[in-house]
Parts: sequence; structure tokens; C-alpha cells
Amino acid sequence: MNGVCWQDTFAIIHQLMSARFVAILLLIFSSVLYADNITLQSPIDYQVVQRQTKSEGVFHLKGPAFAGAEKWQYRLLGKSLDGKADESWKEFAPLEKEGSFDAEIKAPAGGWYHLEVQALKASQIVAAAKVDHVGIGEVFIVAGQSNAGNYGSEKQETKSGKVASFNGTAWALANDPQQGAGGNGGSFIPAFGDTMSERFHVPVGIADCAVGGTSVRQWLPKGDKVKNQPTTGGMKQVGEGEWESSGTLFDKLGRLFTALGPQGYRAVLWHQGESDAGQARAGYPADRQITGDQYFEFMSRLIRASKNKAAWPVPWFTAQATYHSEADASDEEFRAAMKKLWEQGLSWEGADTDSLKAEYRAGVHLNGKGLQKHGQMWAEKVGPWLEDRLAAPHDGPPSQDYKLVWQDEFDGTAMDETKWGHRSVGARRGAFIDPACVTLDGKGHLLITVKKVGEEYHGGMIGTEHKQSWKYGYFECRVQVAVQPGMNTAFWMQAPRMGDPDRGKAIADDTAHNGTELDILEYIARQGEVAHFNLHWNGYGKLHKSSPSDGWIPELRKGFHTYGMEWRPDGYRFFVDGHLIWQTNEAISQTEEYIILDLEVSEWAGGIKTAELPASAVFDWVRVWQKP
Repeated sequence: MNGVCWQDTFAIIHQLMSARFVAILLLIFSSVLYADNITLQSPIDYQVVQRQTKSEGVFHLKGPAFAGAEKWQYRLLGKSLDGKADESWKEFAPLEKEGSFDAEIKAPAGGWYHLEVQALKASQIVAAAKVDHVGIGEVFIVAGQSNAGNYGSEKQETKSGKVASFNGTAWALANDPQQGAGGNGGSFIPAFGDTMSERFHVPVGIADCAVGGTSVRQWLPKGDKVKNQPTTGGMKQVGEGEWESSGTLFDKLGRLFTALGPQGYRAVLWHQGESDAGQARAGYPADRQITGDQYFEFMSRLIRASKNKAAWPVPWFTAQATYHSEADASDEEFRAAMKKLWEQGLSWEGADTDSLKAEYRAGVHLNGKGLQKHGQMWAEKVGPWLEDRLAAPHDGPPSQDYKLVWQDEFDGTAMDETKWGHRSVGARRGAFIDPACVTLDGKGHLLITVKKVGEEYHGGMIGTEHKQSWKYGYFECRVQVAVQPGMNTAFWMQAPRMGDPDRGKAIADDTAHNGTELDILEYIARQGEVAHFNLHWNGYGKLHKSSPSDGWIPELRKGFHTYGMEWRPDGYRFFVDGHLIWQTNEAISQTEEYIILDLEVSEWAGGIKTAELPASAVFDWVRVWQKP
């Protein structure tokens, strides 16, 4: 042994195998042994997390807890949307419960990221995991019938590799057929996702639950009743000429809502109508055919029910889809019903696939060229809407042809009585309207405060009635809402004759002359980050009608936001921070109306007894623009 005896060799080995050296070896061995032994429950490979702002999203980091771990770290490898890369290890403090951990991680928009997670003890890695593809981007749910699912004649693949599909439990690259949807052919999903990813530079996730041949009736919630059974069945007869939905498809949609969570997706894209339009022309029994008005009614019920199921006002986009053949390419009655959904603010405008004729078709379904065009058509509708949603907050009218005609910046220390007067002073809705609850803080703000006076709760209300009123224009207010329970902050408009039909003094539904209550903002503290908008007409009694809508506004409860409404002869458009939230052409007032600001207490707003009082809504300014 080159001059070294075996006894010397043994002595060296014995020395090396000291207790200290053994401990070091065990630590090294444990690092290798435990590396990659954690399987994360979230995120999983190819998962896309819906970003909450243009630049950031939040994902749940979930997995099995590791006994003895002293420190947890993660890092994201890859460039964010802004092109920067921060690949440093960051510590997180997981919440551990029943053998699992959960942590909320803020992450920049972008991807695919490579995610690494590790647990340390005594500065040594004792457990680790990785996920190769994680995206912070845009997520959409797709529903409807065959041309929303996998019934195209040619399977498609994502060209960008930045589009993923989700079936409620698993994520995968979005190559056809799409998991979760019916059929085994091609879809518009890869083309739509590629176009959106290229435009917005983030990964796109799609959860598709479309089922071929289905009627809107079959998508209604369980127990909803209709008078005409659909051609493809799927409903139970419960009486003479009465059919009831099983709720199977609605529940399928609902499972995606639950899996993705509130605000966990951007919108629902709905493509359906072929199975409801023109059934009688196709030779089916007359009792299977519904009217365009019925289609509108059923879609209205479905959309409103979906928002309750989703637990947030999820936006919908609905297509115009009535094509059966070149000889029956368009059903104007149903197209009008589908358009009415957009006009009355129940949905945003989706793709018009009736325009895709024979060269894009393989029968009623789309060929490869048609699927590509279909995806691009959806992106053309959704893209501008999303850009508006992601734009920086701003105030002012939506076009430059408006001129500022009236304003109050609330300077000084007292309300300007040439512009405002107190309204509804005295008992109202179980509380009291008190002029003493309206003050200026001397810093450019008007405060309306709810406070307890003895055993009574007092709030305030002011308006420009008998001072100033307007017909048409853009009306905007910057306000920090009151967030204590039991009260609602409001910025609205009213016409003097609005209640006349209910009092028998005018014709019902003649809103052109009677006016409409225009709720530009109603914020009810118990609704979290949801702003409420509404139209009311025909008074508040038996003739009363309304058209409500809601919008989820990130960080609504924090700081000031601007709320605006454009009122035109052809309808209304409602804005928050300069972003279009709702539009409708219902109950269009053509008479002058005045502005009202208030903070009230009412039972429907929740329990005031738990509120920390006094509490105020803070109004920064009110401005009115009109076109010359």
C-alpha cells in the first residue's frame, strides 16, 4: 500500500468515523434523502392563478407539514411581466393545521415560473419540492354547448405553450381535447388563449365545462321550472306542461366556481343557442320550441343565479350563436334576445359566430380554420374590456367632448347652501336623518357621519333639489365609503316625478317623463369589496321596478375611489376609477334630475349595533360634465 500499512489505514478510518463526523454525514445524507419529498397541493404544474391587479396576484402555497422544520422558504425562477427577475429565496410563515401547511404568497404577474420550496432545520434542508410551471395571469371559465367544447373537426394545440386547461382538480397544457368539456375533437380554446397571452404577456388558464347539444333550460339551477322541455331531454316533468331542471349542468359550472374561488377567474364566456333557436324549423315537435323572450328570461335567471353561486358578481360574456346550416344561418329572433343581454347589462358582448359561414364549418361545427377564427373573435371582444380593467385608475368623463359645468370641491368649513340642501330630515328606515351629521373638515372634504344620539342612530342626506338639476351628462364623485356594519354610502340621482306612477299621477313605465332613480354608488358594508348600482322606477310601491348590478372593486374599502355615470339618450354607463363596470339601456330618463349624497342606517344594510361609532363617509368632490 505504497508504504502505508493496513494498521495505519484502519487508524485513519477510525478517526474519520468520530461522532462529530458521523453527525455531519447524517445531515448531508438527510438533505439528499428528503429533497423533493414534498408533493404540493397548490400550486400544481401548469396552474394559472388569476392576478388581482395588472402586476400582481396571490397564490396559495399548500402541502404536507414537516415535523421539526424551523424555517420555510420559496423562490420563483423566471421573469415577471415587467421583465425583471427576483430569484432570491424568501421566507414564509405557513399556517399549520392537521398535518398540512398553507400560506398566501404575493407574486408578480408573469410566468411560466419554476417554483421551489424548502424547509430547513439547523440551516440544513430537510424537505423540498418544486413545480415546473406556475403562472400568474388570466383565468376564464367557458360554458355552453358544442362549439364551446370539443366538437370541432380538427384538434388544436397551443402554439405559445402559455395556455393551460383546468377540469376542477387538475391542470394541463391546453391541447385539445380540453379536459372538462364534452366531445373529443377540436376547440377554440388554444387560439383564444394564445391570442390573449400574446396580447397581455401572461399565461392564460381556461376551465371548460361545455356540453354538446344542450339547451339553456338544462343549465338552470335545480328546481327551476320551464313550460317547454328541451329537444335533448335532461329535465323532469313535474306537472301538465311543466318541466324542472335537474341542476346537473349548473352544478358542474358551480364546481368550477368553488374550485377557483371568488375572484379566482376573470369572467365566464358563454357560447350557446343553437339548441334553442329554430328547433321547429329543424323538424322537432312544436312543444320543444321556446321564444326569443323565453331565451332572454332563462339566460337572465342563469346569469343571476351564477353570481349568487359564485359569491361575487362574476362578469359574463355571451355570444350570438344560432347557426344550423347555410340555409338556416341566422335566427334574428334569438339574435335579438342575445343582444338584449348586452343592452340591459346582464352580460358583455361575446363572439358572433353566425358570421362564420361554410368555409369555416364542418356542418354545424367548426373546422380548423373556423376554430382559429372563433378564438380570435373571442379575444377581440374580451381583450379591450380586459385592457380597460387593467388600466390605471383615473377620473373624468369618458370622452373629450364633455365640458365641466358644475362642481363642489368641498373647500371651506361649511356646506355651500347655494348648492345643497338637507333632505328627508327626521325619522327614516328606523333611524334619523340629522343635518348635524353633515360637516366639512376644512381640508377639502365633506363628511356625512353616523352616530348614536341617546338610543337613536343618526345619519345625514343632502341634495341639489331646488338648487340645480341636469338632463344627460357625466356625473362623478370621489368618496371614501363608510365600512362599519349597518350603514350604506350612496351617490345617486332622482327626478321630482319619479314616484308619480305609484301614486296614480302618471303612466307607469313612462320613465322618459317620470324619471328614474339612478344609483351611481350604493355601498353596503356587509358586501365587502362589492359596489352596487341600480335603476329604480315607477315609485316604491306595487308598481316598482328595478334593474340592479354589482361590481367587484379591489381594495374598495381602502381609501378614495371615483364613481361615475354617463347618462345619454340611448342609455347609461357606470364607471369606477374610470373603468366601465356596467351599461344598460333600461328605464332611460329624459327629464332633469338632481344629485343626492347620503350615509344612512337601515336594517337591510346589517346590524348597526356592532358598529364602531361615530363612522363617516368622506366625499372629496362632486363634478358634472355635459356636452355643449
